[in-house]
Amino acid sequence: MIQITVSEYGYIGCDNYPTSDDKFVGKRNLEASEFQELYDFWLSDESTQKLLTFVNKKCLKATSYVGVIQTQNLSLEILPKTYKSESDIKNQRTTFIEMLKVTLGMNEIVLNRANLSTTKSKNIYELFITLFVKAMDNLIHKGLKSEYVSQEGNQQFLKGKLKFNEHIRKNSIHKERFYVEYDEYLQDRVENRLLKSTLQLLLKKSRDTQNRKALRQQLFIFDEVSFSLNYKLDFSKVNTHRGMEHYSFPLRFAKVFLLNESFTSLRGKEDIFALLFPMQTLFEKYMEFVLENSKEKLGIKQVLINGGKNEYLLENKRARLQPDYLLKMKRGSDIICDAKWKLDTIGSNDIYQIFAYHHFYDARDVAYVFVPFVDKVKREVFKYTQSNKQIRIFPIELEKIIQNGHRL
Repeated sequence: MIQITVSEYGYIGCDNYPTSDDKFVGKRNLEASEFQELYDFWLSDESTQKLLTFVNKKCLKATSYVGVIQTQNLSLEILPKTYKSESDIKNQRTTFIEMLKVTLGMNEIVLNRANLSTTKSKNIYELFITLFVKAMDNLIHKGLKSEYVSQEGNQQFLKGKLKFNEHIRKNSIHKERFYVEYDEYLQDRVENRLLKSTLQLLLKKSRDTQNRKALRQQLFIFDEVSFSLNYKLDFSKVNTHRGMEHYSFPLRFAKVFLLNESFTSLRGKEDIFALLFPMQTLFEKYMEFVLENSKEKLGIKQVLINGGKNEYLLENKRARLQPDYLLKMKRGSDIICDAKWKLDTIGSNDIYQIFAYHHFYDARDVAYVFVPFVDKVKREVFKYTQSNKQIRIFPIELEKIIQNGHRL
């Protein structure tokens, strides 16, 4: 299987058009058969066509979704558009995964240096599987939980409850047997069935030697557990009560893989899999976590998402006004903040949007717009001509924020 990496809005094709002058990193020298698999995937459904943009019959363009599309012979990794060169791949992967762990509630799972040293050869999907493997290692170390499971059948001795009608019907000849119903303490509980099904799925999908070896070993430990036959129903029965806390993180991963509970995840035919996340949504959710994590340091009393309530500019409930974050400060008035996943100066529409928030909410004169830090983006201040209000562009150095414990 060929593995390629492009950035958001990067090109993927077999037209051999040079991409060195393109704004984003691309790959346009695939074999025709390799590209055809991706093109067929793109054509397969309306939902898949928002993941890639048509350029021509020999070229597609990535959109704002980051992750992996895996066909039978091609693994396409799409990294955040802050990725600009081959030497930056490793850092971009680990930064993206750290953001993803936070937004999916998996921040307690930590990759050690040995794991991180191998990420250069792993795409985002394989790295995500590595996180699941580590979570499963922790669970197995603490022990698989069992529960009493109702069983019935012929036994050579009487135990539990004799089912008289079935016993007469089945044992008229075999007088030495008893048809009984009884409870047995087994590992074959719904949580373990879901995890075993996840292990089996990932073993089919993974192409990484280390991941496949670990998944096989873990699958062997679940030998006495059956597979889940209805993922959605079984997840509704999951119980992570006292004593089951160590199941929480592995089951969150299982939901992503089995029920496609990422921000966007699509499963096509048996030989096609896509796990993708819209970067604007991911950036918004990550900055929400960072602000919550920085409350004490910044003097924030409360972080209200989308302004905290449904506010409309018009009486007929049109033109909703919802800043990404409204910071209720311990001292002084509120602060309006917005997050934009952009690599250049925010446009006029963004300015008008912040202007509306400024005049609608009783907030400080200064509003902040968080954007990813790149060389071209600078700290900027936009001042209104007819008031003291202003908008400050606040570039976020994601690697530094992560190293600082996800704090500003």
